[in-house]
Order: sequence, then structure tokens, then C-alpha cells
Amino acid sequence: MATTKKTHTGNGSTTNYTFDFPYIKQSDVKVTLDNVATTAYTFANATTISFNSAPALNAAITIYRATDDSNLVATFYPGSAIRSSDLNDNYTQNLYSTQENTNDATEALGNSRALESGVYVTAIAKSI
Repeated sequence: MATTKKTHTGNGSTTNYTFDFPYIKQSDVKVTLDNVATTAYTFANATTISFNSAPALNAAITIYRATDDSNLVATFYPGSAIRSSDLNDNYTQNLYSTQENTNDATEALGNSRALESGVYVTAIAKSI
């Protein structure tokens, strides 16, 4: 499974937190504090988020990728040249979006069932 997110725990004084997944645009990188989206940060460098103020002690920090899939990175027109970099960018966008969807589906499945006595029991079965 591809890495599409990184979690940290706030200590009340650290403002810079790293992540190690690739992305296409900085706007594809999202951050939550205690599961609430935030934009109170900047990029210190390509793989480090710098919060405007240090997250609280024990705050759950999640830095994740949410690739914009509303439009292709590159569009091709009749009669124009097709550049390999444009093809690669579109395939990378598709790859990242697929990785994120796979990870989301795996997490949803894991959250919807529990292993009891060697058998997975769904949340629906447990609620009956």
C-alpha cells in the first residue's frame, strides 16, 4: 500500500512536521489537527509543514495527500505535440488518485469490522 499520509503528535512547542509522500501540487497536501481541517500552516520546504503556531500537547496531526482529480493535469488538442512529460503527469495524477482511493477503502473496511475469535465481524452484525 502506498504512503499517502503521515501522522504526528503535537508537543506544544514544535511547529515543523515532515512527511515523505510525493505530490503534484502543494494544494494537494492537506492537514488536520484532531481531525479538523486546518490551513494555518505554510511549507517550510517540499516535505515539511510549518504551523503558524505549535499544535497543542497530544494534538493528533495528520498530513495527507488528496490529489485534485477534477481535471487532468495536461490536456491534448488535435494537431498539437504530445509531450512525454504531459503524459507522465496525467498518469502520475491517476496513480496518486488511485493510491488514495485504495488507502481510503482499506481504512473504511478496517473501521467497519472487528476481528473476534479469529473471525471478522462487521459493525452491522455487531449492531443487531
